[in-house]
Amino acid sequence: MKQWALVIFGCALFAVGLAAAPLVSVADTAPMAAPTPVPIPRPDFSPMNFLLGSWSCTQPLRGKTRPETDVYSMGMDGMWMVAQTTAPPFDQYRTVPQTGMIYMTYDGSAKQWVQSTVDNLGGYGIESTPGWQGNTAMWSGKNLDGSSFTDNITKVSDTETTDLSTTTDPQAKATTVTITCKKSS
Repeated sequence: MKQWALVIFGCALFAVGLAAAPLVSVADTAPMAAPTPVPIPRPDFSPMNFLLGSWSCTQPLRGKTRPETDVYSMGMDGMWMVAQTTAPPFDQYRTVPQTGMIYMTYDGSAKQWVQSTVDNLGGYGIESTPGWQGNTAMWSGKNLDGSSFTDNITKVSDTETTDLSTTTDPQAKATTVTITCKKSS
């Protein structure tokens, strides 16, 4: 009789265990529905689109005229306008070509155009502007060493700009140059 009691007790425990186990339904094995894509709002580049293409720029530097070529295109899935800059060596102080990249986008939460620049000589900068006021955009930024800069860019036409660029070093010495750019394509 003891054996029958153990068998009945064992079956009862087995039944309780089955009742407590979760049931697998057909719905659990069905494929998951495709996720809803998150919209990515792209900046409205229409105020800056005239920059797209190739530009030839000049600026005075150490008594000479320094040439530079800037080529603007859209990049990073339309989130950034990207420019590649190239300036040849032009005097005894700069004996290698200077190349750089500019990344520009619009930060809708800050309501500012932002621009980050880097070059092969270790130069860098981050600057911002609220945008065009008439035909002028005033960019400004500050570097970690305490130097600051402004670029007062004037759109002369869709194919010409001038840039009154001022750099102020950490000792408050300011250097101002005018950069002229003309679109070549």
